[in-house]
Amino acid sequence: MSVLAWVFGLGALAIAAPILFHLIRRTPKGETEFSSLMFLKPSPPTLTRRSRLENLFLLFLRALALALIAFAFMRPFFPSSNSLSSVEVANRRVAILLDTSASMQREGLWEAAQAKVESVLDELEDGDDVSLFLFDQNVRELVPFANGVDAQSTDRASLVRKAAKESKPTWARSDLGRAMVMVADRLDVWRDQMKEKEDAKVAKLQIVVISDLQKGTKVDALQAYQWPSAVFAKFESVQPEKTANATVQLLNSSEEDEKGSARIRVVNSGELGNGQESSNDQFSVTLQDELEKQTYDPIDFYVPAGTSRVIKVDPEDVVDATRFSVSGDGESFDNTFYAVPSEQLKLDVVYIGKDQPNDPDQPQFYLKSALVESSTRLPIVRALQPVDSMIRTKQKPALAVITSSVTQDQANEVDDYLAQGGLVLVLLTDPETTDSTTRWTGATATDGNDGTRRQREYQMLADIEFSHPLFQPFNNTRFNDFTKIRFWKHQPVELDEDSVDVIAVFDNDAPAIWQRKIGAGTVITMATGWQPDQSQLALSSKFVPLINGLVEMGAGISEMPRSLLVGNPIQLPPSKTAETNTRTLVKPDGTRETILVDQTEFVETDLPGIYRLVDGSNAGELKFAVNLDRAESETAVIPVEQIELFNVKVGEQQTASSELSQLRDMKDREIEGQQKIWKWLIVVAIVLLIVETWVAGRAADKLVADTGALQPS
Repeated sequence: MSVLAWVFGLGALAIAAPILFHLIRRTPKGETEFSSLMFLKPSPPTLTRRSRLENLFLLFLRALALALIAFAFMRPFFPSSNSLSSVEVANRRVAILLDTSASMQREGLWEAAQAKVESVLDELEDGDDVSLFLFDQNVRELVPFANGVDAQSTDRASLVRKAAKESKPTWARSDLGRAMVMVADRLDVWRDQMKEKEDAKVAKLQIVVISDLQKGTKVDALQAYQWPSAVFAKFESVQPEKTANATVQLLNSSEEDEKGSARIRVVNSGELGNGQESSNDQFSVTLQDELEKQTYDPIDFYVPAGTSRVIKVDPEDVVDATRFSVSGDGESFDNTFYAVPSEQLKLDVVYIGKDQPNDPDQPQFYLKSALVESSTRLPIVRALQPVDSMIRTKQKPALAVITSSVTQDQANEVDDYLAQGGLVLVLLTDPETTDSTTRWTGATATDGNDGTRRQREYQMLADIEFSHPLFQPFNNTRFNDFTKIRFWKHQPVELDEDSVDVIAVFDNDAPAIWQRKIGAGTVITMATGWQPDQSQLALSSKFVPLINGLVEMGAGISEMPRSLLVGNPIQLPPSKTAETNTRTLVKPDGTRETILVDQTEFVETDLPGIYRLVDGSNAGELKFAVNLDRAESETAVIPVEQIELFNVKVGEQQTASSELSQLRDMKDREIEGQQKIWKWLIVVAIVLLIVETWVAGRAADKLVADTGALQPS
């Protein structure tokens, strides 16, 4: 309004009106008719230089009154000598959060995001500092803040512009909450540091989020975070023209499924983000093998908007399929699901004992019964004869079980097996077995009670180490009760405490199960057997998971999921051969990564597709599939109000020029309020109008008097 107030000054031009009125000569009111002049045309009085303006004092009063009224409406004041400057106003510290998650690969989104970055940079003023962060499930700082360096001395905008153009969307999931918390916390810490400095001008803190704000993004990190009051967040949403989206999955079989069945699910998001639904409901799924050849005819799906549908198919249709692709939607970034065909791995379990495999009173019978075949593994128990060799192929046995005394040749083979990192389970079923296996078990038989007890006298397990891999499957209050398993016999031994780790003891404090490391190998020893004449272990529900867990430990494998997610690390199994120190991991794009044999984790799963882990000797190959997180397919837009519920301050900080203009207006209004000049101008104008009225009245009376004197008597 301070600018518009000067328009009222144009009202001073109204002083031209009195001047014009004074210049107009009126016809005299007193008239005398003469008969000799009745046929002549009347003519106005001729103006002379001397009679152009009359009563100059009255004219002056009227013009001055109008000028004072016009200036009064202008609300004038005398500015203070201490005027504001840009030095007194803080600039902004702007952090740009650019979304690079997989959903930003939709058509037109990345170009729109680049345009948003340009728009933010164009609004920067001299003195503003800016940085660029990229986020998906991780946060990466591409262009840091100036950190004390004068932002005007470097072209911060050009650095951000270049970095944004060189970046591109990834395949990872979006975690908006984590990114906002990290950047807001960093800005708040910087503000606290600046406050501690003397004469430091603290910049206004601003976060600009450029994202598609899709429904699948994670925001739960904001729930437990106290948002800083000085940090404002502004959201620049980018949306594609086609927002309907569908995705496909191959589901794992459940216990309720029919044996041998496979399930394919298609999800149709169908939400357009404005309360409307997509009309797309017809989709087709194509199956391809690893060579990207179509294996079977496409499968048609009818899926209404906002729903999903699961269809059971013949497992023979998907046995060779590694790629499941859906078509019929508007976006292709999440249209492919990868799967690894199940391969049954044969696991060799060597048994060294003198009993027969079909004798229900001996350990071998229960060992063979406990091993479970699955779609990914086939354990085979091989009873080792004195003339047999433990290692028949390059692949070592998964587990060796010893239940009796061994020959010298067998002992030498066990030594070689342990040197290769093998796993040996020893059952001390009698004193002879204890004496012949002392070199591995670290246990020496003691004199006296041989452990034989009457049937009503028994021992139970106590002080079990559930953190050990052998008992880890039972590390839950629902499964860790071993009090119902009774042990009728056990071998009393004395252990080499410096070389063994006790896993469990009997309730009479005698060692029950212990472990000993021998080179690269491991020996687990039980002071009793699991057959019925020695314990109830083989007849308990704990026996099957216990034995299969031992085989998994020895084979170095675990039940790998059918599908891993992009960005999540994969736990690598140990190498199947000790011939080389490295292995090769081939990524879906053909990139080959060399990893060490003892490396247990691979974290660079940044692409969806099939990964292959190859031993250095090419002795074997392990495949696993990595897929896009399905949350990225939920492309409906979340409202900003949902983020505001976490007490996030949504808004935009003022620029320095805008704040300076506002402060100047406030200062002008303050000075105007103090001076009140316009009131005095109005008072003077009223006084002048009173005087003008009196003067005008006197002039009119005089004119009437003069006119009356001229009338004929």
